[in-house]
Amino acid sequence: MLVSIVYMSRAVEEFDDAAMTALLREARLHNEALGVSGLLVAKGGRFMQLLEGPAWSVDDRFSVIAKDPRHHEVTSLLREDIESRRFDGWSMAYRGLDDDDLAAEAGFSPFLSGTTDFPRSFDRTSAAWLLKWFRDRELHDV
Repeated sequence: MLVSIVYMSRAVEEFDDAAMTALLREARLHNEALGVSGLLVAKGGRFMQLLEGPAWSVDDRFSVIAKDPRHHEVTSLLREDIESRRFDGWSMAYRGLDDDDLAAEAGFSPFLSGTTDFPRSFDRTSAAWLLKWFRDRELHDV
């Protein structure tokens, strides 16, 4: 059985580009090893992430994430059973990067710029609505 979790959290300290790149690389290694895919969106000192994969893997990743001292106020917003994955790989959008940086770092996505949208099969789901809500709101730094 595949599940999807969407959660939101707040960074304890500001993440610069180097810290975001390091976070992405670390998370990709763990997620790939456990068969977890999804999308991480970072903006204004806040994170929203969708994790998907086998229930035990997603639960394991979320448990580790919830204990990570780099952020707090970890709040699960949505958990649902899914029939198939909606993301082929794990990617992250980050508002502070320019297009050259986005193209150079595997896993980054221009989702926050509003130029990328979701596939039609995912676009009308609750998870897609939450991610778009996050993208379209002005959030303030930590």
